[in-house]
Amino acid sequence: MESLKELEFIDKIEDNFPFENYVESVKLIDEAIKISPNSVFAVIEEICKAADEEGLPEEALINLLKNIDKKFDHPLRKLILETAQNIILEEELTLDETIANMELVREHPQQYAALSIIYFSIDDEDGKLESVWNSITTEWNGGDSLFEEDEEEND
Repeated sequence: MESLKELEFIDKIEDNFPFENYVESVKLIDEAIKISPNSVFAVIEEICKAADEEGLPEEALINLLKNIDKKFDHPLRKLILETAQNIILEEELTLDETIANMELVREHPQQYAALSIIYFSIDDEDGKLESVWNSITTEWNGGDSLFEEDEEEND
């Protein structure tokens, strides 16, 4: 039941977060906190995506992160919020730092949104993060690749 709520919530906010309405944004943050950590990380992921859009001031996005920081408690909170802030302020980490951060997320199974934030936090032109991503998600899925079903359908 919990995972269904989580999936419905993430589907509701994906590419549809009401940044122009602070009160509604805060309501969604509160809802995410009640559902699951991955839901909160999905909100943070939407904030990170919005950093690339024109017209959304950095301060507004940072304020949403501060709102989450005050209410949300999780071992990955600090890492993910700092990474999100780096994305908003366009401050990239090194490839090695990013891989180390992905390995920290590995210790918290099923936190796909958190892993995604780290994965997309740098421009990985050489595709070196993909093998780390695949290793982590395969481990989380009990040895099954996330994309195995798609590959079988294409055969």
